[in-house]
Amino acid sequence: METGLRERWSPGLDQTKSRKYGMKLRDIANVMSGKHRFTSSTICISESGGRYYGASMSCTGKKEGQIMIAVSCLCTWHYGVSNAVMTYKPDKNKRKNFDGTMKLQENVKCQASNVKSGEKIPPCKSCGNLFGLEKPSNQMWPYGNCAEAESLSKLLYGEEEIVKKVVQPVDCKIREQVVKEVKAHLEEKLQESEFQWDSSYYIPQ
Repeated sequence: METGLRERWSPGLDQTKSRKYGMKLRDIANVMSGKHRFTSSTICISESGGRYYGASMSCTGKKEGQIMIAVSCLCTWHYGVSNAVMTYKPDKNKRKNFDGTMKLQENVKCQASNVKSGEKIPPCKSCGNLFGLEKPSNQMWPYGNCAEAESLSKLLYGEEEIVKKVVQPVDCKIREQVVKEVKAHLEEKLQESEFQWDSSYYIPQ
């Protein structure tokens, strides 16, 4: 399922085809539902010059979620999204010496929805803090957990002009220190899981 979520869709995508994809995705999600299933509950579409899909973290458990978010910050996401997420520590407290949050332009649309029902979901308070999304709810998920992070990361990879306008510069030396802290936290959580890590990352081909 995740491969389909990573495609870039053109802005002229036929709406009937879009609805069919949505229905198929909900069917797959319902089949895969269960306590120990590796599946996301939320999908997000970000739109500007193109259309970009993202999914929420498809794992259960606080420790597992922190591992996936740390890996995404260090290896997967666009640096703009990584900077925003790393602005906050895993305990949700904001770092005092580093701020990589952003404010999206009005012409950038970012809408999350429930994978199973298709119901639209407003951004949580965390995503409001990270990306400047308007009208956030009072719900506060771990920073980086939501589908908005992956979706916006793909948008930034695909729309360089938006990067220039919304991604703020940060101090490189301070960022290096923050990256070290994130990596140390990742190593700690992996050790707790009795996972031997050689500091390499799996890169899909």
